[in-house]
Amino acid sequence: MAAYAGALGRPLLNGSRTRLLTQAAGLLAAGLPVAWAAARAADLPCDPITMTATLRKLGTLERMGGAVALHQLHDAVPTVAHALTYAEIVSEEAQWRALAAASTRTMTAVQRREGTASEAAERAVEDVRGVRDRQATTDAPARDLLDFLEEVDEEPEWVIPGVLARWDRLMITAGEGGGKSLLLRQILMRAAAGLHPWKRARIKPVRVLLVDAENAEPQVRPWLGKMHRAAADEGAPVGRGQFHLEVRPDGLDLTGAADRAWLARTVERVRPDLISIGPLYKLTTNGASDEEAARPLMSALEMVRSASNGAAMVLEAHSPHQAADRKRRDLRPIGSSLWLRWPEFGFGLSPSTEFGGEEMRLMDWVPWRGPRSERTWPAQFCEGASWPWQALEQRGDAPIGAITLTDAQVAALPAQYRVGLDGTPDPEQQEAF
Repeated sequence: MAAYAGALGRPLLNGSRTRLLTQAAGLLAAGLPVAWAAARAADLPCDPITMTATLRKLGTLERMGGAVALHQLHDAVPTVAHALTYAEIVSEEAQWRALAAASTRTMTAVQRREGTASEAAERAVEDVRGVRDRQATTDAPARDLLDFLEEVDEEPEWVIPGVLARWDRLMITAGEGGGKSLLLRQILMRAAAGLHPWKRARIKPVRVLLVDAENAEPQVRPWLGKMHRAAADEGAPVGRGQFHLEVRPDGLDLTGAADRAWLARTVERVRPDLISIGPLYKLTTNGASDEEAARPLMSALEMVRSASNGAAMVLEAHSPHQAADRKRRDLRPIGSSLWLRWPEFGFGLSPSTEFGGEEMRLMDWVPWRGPRSERTWPAQFCEGASWPWQALEQRGDAPIGAITLTDAQVAALPAQYRVGLDGTPDPEQQEAF
């Protein structure tokens, strides 16, 4: 906890203290050194050299096997992204061995007829209960309601203030050619430049990683170049080391070990605050059914979040074809229904049916799942001038004027929608995003 608080630069609140205690107890029960857990909490570099120095300072290096043993352990591990999984395997095997030992003691007592049968049965029950509860010391006691209500909720660790916090997952859907890939790239580029994705406001620049598993480099480069110039024109150029990308047009199979390990290494190397990956259908090639492929793919994406220490994640997915008897295309992600429940936020881009919407390429921003937390979202998007998309907020039935609408786009609007856009006074003093 001291290491985490030092890295955070402030005392821990009750919620964080409880979570850290539970996580640390589990790691230590699995046999991991205190120094390793502290280094992870402080988000410090953790390798054989730093571990050797730390253990030598603590006086426990030789008890852990020495420097050579640390290097051998390091070389035997494919990626540290799976460290917690490895620890769980070690803990599980230890519990099996303890159960085997308890069974041996019981069978020995049976064969030797030690005491009465009832006494032997009681000892067997106690032994087996001890195996079951060997990690019971890591269980946090249930809290009283009054204590729970007195705790102060932490301010989210914002990646994009008011929009995405660390560990948040946003999935964006649309039809083919609906503009979701451009919106994802725009969100990442503006975040890397220190620009709010919807508003004309500055934020702290964040490190981003784009993994495009669908488009080829000649398709990606022109749009990224245009967005890079747009950010510079706003006085917020993207610096070196802020925006990283991997273009894999042949797709990935994150249900397989090779691509999963490659992505884990990439994330560990980049250490992004914000990740965009997709589209969803290009992240597995195993040919399994939607339901069979969904769970291992979700597990792989969770591994990515853990390897990045909680980077916010933005994914794109396609939506099903429009049914003949429906006016609007279903915006849920195609495939397993598990994807409806997985992300914290799910929105789709749907062509607006408003008059003049086609000329502006007006898109409704439609939620297809209820949000788990309150965030600031626009109501619509339209085609922008400097950027591919411009966010619009609606008040009543009239969209608030966008800061990047061209004269042609304004002229295409109905008269009642041009209030405040072509010099007409705005009685409500509507404010642009």
